[in-house]
Amino acid sequence: MADAPTTSRVTTGAAAAARVVLIGFALFQLYTSFTGMLEPLVQRGLFLGFSLGSVFLLAAAERTGWGKAPAFQWTDVLLALGGYWACFHVAFGNRRLSDFMVELGPLDMVLGVVAIVLVLEAARRTIGWFLPILSLAGLLYFYLGHDWITGAWQPPRVSTLTMIETVYASTETLFGYMTDMGTRVIAVFIVFGSLLLSTGATEIFIKLATLVAGRSWGGQAKVCTASSALFGTVTGSAVANVMALGPVTIPTMHRAGYTKSYAAAIEAVASAGGQIMPPVMGAGAFIMAEMLDIPYSSVVVAALIPAILYFMTIWFSVGFRARKMGIAPLARSEMPTARELLDPFTALPMYLPVMVLIGMLALDYTPTLAGVAAVVVLLGTLVVLRGLQCLVEGRRADLGATYVTLLRQILDGLYDGGRAIAMIAVLLACAAIVVKVLTATGAGVKVSSLILSLSGDNLVLVLILTAALAILLGMDVPTTASYILAAAVAAPIVVKLGVAPLNAHLFIFYFAILSAITPPVCASVFAAASIAKVNFWRVAGHAVVLAIGLYLIPFLFVFRTGVLMEGSWVQIAYDSTVTAIAIVAITAGSAGYFVRPLSWPLRLAMYAAAALLFYPAVWSDAAGLVAIATIGLVGLRREPPAAQATGTTAPLGRPRADAPLL
Repeated sequence: MADAPTTSRVTTGAAAAARVVLIGFALFQLYTSFTGMLEPLVQRGLFLGFSLGSVFLLAAAERTGWGKAPAFQWTDVLLALGGYWACFHVAFGNRRLSDFMVELGPLDMVLGVVAIVLVLEAARRTIGWFLPILSLAGLLYFYLGHDWITGAWQPPRVSTLTMIETVYASTETLFGYMTDMGTRVIAVFIVFGSLLLSTGATEIFIKLATLVAGRSWGGQAKVCTASSALFGTVTGSAVANVMALGPVTIPTMHRAGYTKSYAAAIEAVASAGGQIMPPVMGAGAFIMAEMLDIPYSSVVVAALIPAILYFMTIWFSVGFRARKMGIAPLARSEMPTARELLDPFTALPMYLPVMVLIGMLALDYTPTLAGVAAVVVLLGTLVVLRGLQCLVEGRRADLGATYVTLLRQILDGLYDGGRAIAMIAVLLACAAIVVKVLTATGAGVKVSSLILSLSGDNLVLVLILTAALAILLGMDVPTTASYILAAAVAAPIVVKLGVAPLNAHLFIFYFAILSAITPPVCASVFAAASIAKVNFWRVAGHAVVLAIGLYLIPFLFVFRTGVLMEGSWVQIAYDSTVTAIAIVAITAGSAGYFVRPLSWPLRLAMYAAAALLFYPAVWSDAAGLVAIATIGLVGLRREPPAAQATGTTAPLGRPRADAPLL
């Protein structure tokens, strides 16, 4: 009993300190995004320092680190101080460390080891064991590999001083370009998304999705799909989407008639797709633009049709299943009114910043400037409209309380944003270690050569191996880390075989996204299953079936490049249309429904027709289209008379005739 007050004091103090630090961190990121970045080592040192220390401070506040006892909490506090010190040492010593002739002292060496160890431990607590173990193995290979390994895989000899200089006291690894991308671009979008959600965007997104999808077959599931697409433009995170929307959408889909496991699978697959949904997409998209040295808008434009195809796959899949099961669309009484979605006091603060963001990205302003402009517009709009609403409604006395509530929401958003940035920062730092080892030792080239030798320089086989690598690396790490690691190894091979760099990177990025829903380790599926309280493997099985078509779409980035907005408008329209029809055929085969329930022979015929459309040749396109049309005509001729009946609720397996086709 004597420990209880101490535990309470440690927890309360650490929580209060973490809140102050993370709010200040978020404000620092907004300030530097608006006024310009500081010197590289200063900016990146402060960015990683705030993040690294805060991960341990949060562990002390939430008692999620080494244990619940006060002694362990104090250990986390000390680790937090060590994280702050090790990185701030680089920031405050940037002039000395930037000198080409600098000689690292004992303190530099000690803090370098501290920073490396704490990055690995913070990453382990944040994203699990896989990436930290991979990073540790890379460091051992880099530092000791020359003495331990002989032959072709033997790396160059590296001294302790060189290792610390490379990993810590320079802009090459921990404070390299990945950390730069985190502080320069990714952070401002995370803060924007957090502020948008803390001030009420979730409800607007769900209402907008309901208006778009509610009156179609499987409306409840399509609302989930559409809201995840809208939500994904803000968060760019599969698990964040699931945890934010799942508690609402999964029970709603279950009440409509879907099983809990299938409802959880829909949420998991739809949420994963948020990472490829423009205009924000996931953090990996910003890193892709940096790697390729192209405008971020180019990545957004190329990803637009693939994002539409992703959500179209889910849309048709749940629609066909709903018609097969007789799950009717939402009633008109359940639909939001246009007034709810166009009310300037509630909707304008949500729409206007996103429109500003999209407009500035389309005009090729830097993502940093576009992000901070969206934040300024959001805050300015909220301040003006919240006060104006009180005046219009005659509630002058409520002005003070209204602004106090708004301030609390803004501070909550800044805190959530700072917390999310900290998690991303340690992930980027840990992944940077692996990438640096691959380039400094030549291991990346050796792995690339191994893949080429296994494939015999066959492009299709290389793409299959690359897809498997991206999914494998993403089994226990977020999409961003999976993409970074797979791109470092596999992208040069794919490019070497004649694929355009952007196409190759989008191929890898797409499969890195799919790793979130691919067993045996799939984070978004696990999150959805925990919300639905159902067996993980049932959800994973439904997710894979639901996403069958998604695993084929990336191959079209190579063989039907029109889907990436490449070529003439005729080619873009043709490739996109053929791909969309192929997706419809695959989802019909998976759901067992087209214009009527399909027998297994017809389902297999649908798969075969889709396969013909995925093969890039005119004769196969024509054959596939004819096959799909024939199956549809057969279904229309066999449509049972009972299906023409009307009513408000369709019996199982009997669609309502007055409902929309999709």
